[in-house]
Parts: sequence; C-alpha cells; structure tokens
Amino acid sequence: MARKTTTGSSLEQFRKLSVLHLTYLKYIGLWYKFDSNVSIFLRGLYYVYNKFVLISIIAFSATIFADVCSSLDDLSSVTDNGCMFTGLIVVVFKLMIFQTRSDRIIQLLHKSIDSYNQLCKFPIGNEKKILDKYLLFCRMIFYAFSVMGVCLGIGILFLVPLEKGQLPIKARYPFNTTVYPGHGISYSFEVYCVFIAMTSIVGMESFVINLCSMFLVQFAILNVHFKSCGNGQHHAMSNGIGKRDSLGTIVKNACFEVYSTIEASCGKDNYDSDAICRGGFDERFGRSIRNHQRLLAIVDDFNEIFSSCLFVQMFSSTSMICLTCFQFTLVIGQSSNPFKTTVYMVTAFSQLFFFCLVGNEVIHQSALLMTSQWLSHWNDELSAKSGRLLILTLIFSKRTISLKAGAFFSLSMETFITIVKCAYSFFTLLSTMNLRDQ
Repeated sequence: MARKTTTGSSLEQFRKLSVLHLTYLKYIGLWYKFDSNVSIFLRGLYYVYNKFVLISIIAFSATIFADVCSSLDDLSSVTDNGCMFTGLIVVVFKLMIFQTRSDRIIQLLHKSIDSYNQLCKFPIGNEKKILDKYLLFCRMIFYAFSVMGVCLGIGILFLVPLEKGQLPIKARYPFNTTVYPGHGISYSFEVYCVFIAMTSIVGMESFVINLCSMFLVQFAILNVHFKSCGNGQHHAMSNGIGKRDSLGTIVKNACFEVYSTIEASCGKDNYDSDAICRGGFDERFGRSIRNHQRLLAIVDDFNEIFSSCLFVQMFSSTSMICLTCFQFTLVIGQSSNPFKTTVYMVTAFSQLFFFCLVGNEVIHQSALLMTSQWLSHWNDELSAKSGRLLILTLIFSKRTISLKAGAFFSLSMETFITIVKCAYSFFTLLSTMNLRDQ
C-alpha cells in the first residue's frame, strides 16, 4: 500500500511540473488556452495582450537587426548584437510554434499522460525509481534554465558599462534615444522585451525537456516490462491488479486537468486488462508491444511539432558560440562586458548540451528495447504465437528512435560535438578575416 501511494505521488509531481510550465507561459502572456468557465471579456483582453507581447518581441528584434546592418564596420558591435539577435530569432520562432500549434501541443501532452496511464495499469515495482530519476532531472533543468535566464538578463541590462544617454542594448529606433523622453521609453521597452524573452525561453525550453523526459520514463519502464514478461504470472497478479485503479485514477484526473478542452477518456484502451493479468507470456508481451507502438506514435508527433524549433536552436547555438568566442579572444574590453559574454557562452552551450543529452538518452533507451525483448524469457513458453510476436517486435525495434532537428539531424552527443566543431571552424574563419583586415 505504501509503494502504491509513493508511486502515485511521483506521477502527480511529474504532472504538476508539466502544468507549471504551461501556467508559466500563460502568466507572461504567451499561452492563451483557457478553461470553458473563463469569461469572453477576459479571453479577449488576454488575446490583445498576447498579440502585444509578440509584436513587441518582433519589433525589438527588428531594431537590433537594423543596428547590426548599420554597424558592419564595427566588429565589436556586430558580434555583441549578433549574439542577442540570434537568441531573439530562436525566441520568436519558438513563440510562433507555440502559438500556431498550441492545440497539437496540448494533444501531445494529453497523449503522453494517457500513455503513462496505460503503462501504470501493470506496474511491477520499479516504476517509482524510474519516475523519481527523471523527475529530478526535469527539476534540475528547470532550475538551471531559470538561473541562466536571470543571470543573462542582469548581465545584459545592468552590468554593461554605459555612457550618459546610452542604451544597454544597441538598437535603432525611429526617435532620439539619447534625451528624455525617448531614452526612458526605449530603455523601458528594452527591459520589458528582455524580461519577456528570458522568461519565455525558460518556460518553453523546460516544457519541451519535460515532454522528452516523459518519453524517457516510458522507454525505461517498457524495458523493464519486456524483461518481466516471462517471469511468471505473479508479477501481474500481485502488482498490476492491486495498484492499477489508483494510479490510473491519478493520471486520468491529471490529464483532464491539463487538457480539459478535449472530451476524451484517458483510461480507455482496446484490450481486456483483466485477461492480461490472468494470462501468460503472450498476453503480457502483446501488451508491451501495444505500449511500444503507442510511444512510437507519440515521439513521431513530437518530431513533427518541434523538429523545426530544434533545428533553429542548433543554428542559433552554433552562431552564439562562434560570436562569443570571437568576442572573448579579440574584442573583449573594447565595448563588451566579460560577465555578459560569459553568460552568453554558458547559455549557448547549456541549451545545446541539454537537448543533445536528452536526445542521446532517447536513442540509448530505445536501442535497449531489442535487448530487453530478447531477455523476456520467451523460450520458457515457446509457441508459434510467441515466436511471431517476438519477430514482429524485433523488426519494429530495429528502427532508430531519435529526436529530430529538422529533416536531416538527430539530437545526440555526436551531434553536439559536431556543432561545437562547426562553431570553432566559423570562429577560426572570422578570426582570419579580422587579422587580414588589420
């Protein structure tokens, strides 16, 4: 009974973390999905504010780009503002994805929670350890992104040495920004846009990482389930029936809370769970195959929604690493700030590293499925049906499961090393061009 409660508590905490990220985006004006009980007036007011936030970020990006174009002969200014501009490009692009594909993102979250529910119908005792491991990982990522966002915002706005009438971020405005009231308006506008950009990127990055961690949890649980298919009927009888209803109810309620606009039941499936609990190897192995196929479809949906975001993230991280390296070695001390440049570098490396780390773990956990299926003790209850099931699932498991960054790239540690090498190559080219100019 204690184990049942603690496992359900871990699932509930994982669910609350997902809700926190969406709420985080909602309160800064970037997630306008509401429950049916919210009045039309509040919805309309929030819609106007949502569009104001998007227009402000786009306009801010345009002013920085205009300054870059007008200062091409100043490498210090170009590399400094270039880092900020490439970072804003990622923010704007991800904001547009979250705005235009919000329904699909909610559906993806709904499917992930539903898949949790189906897996937890047949627990075997190791689920809590797996859940706690990735729950801790998600919390660490959220705190790390939050600290980096705060440090970057402070470094950009308050730790840059400024002359009288100068702005913390060089940008071109259609009015004089060196005197009152133009200076106050432009300064307030930059502070507001930096705050929105930093908070939105923390919320969006954490939400995507949390979704990926959900996949990792399910892959890890599937590996355990496949290995236990042939260990006897007592696993399903002692663990599955006793805990299925409680865990199913927890995740079911959580799913409806997050995705209240969809009239769907999280607890339904197209097979008889009681028959599986009383059955042998074939029934338990078939149940794991169905869970595997469900998870593959969810990962495909994730790639379809977020692969373009991850591709732009790779491009932005490469550019930021290259430009910050150039600032560190050549133009540091002229008009740049060491703290701000350091935070730029750490942020670019961290974002890229965390996503590649999660992608690498997805590849690793999905690759282990074939080994887990082979170690499922299928030879203890060998039959024509179990042989067909084994061959079928081994064929499915040969497919490489990965998080896509565009049509041609997969997130992994190998990709991380390749991007770092590419950034270094661009940095070397930029340094050579600068030496020739001198």
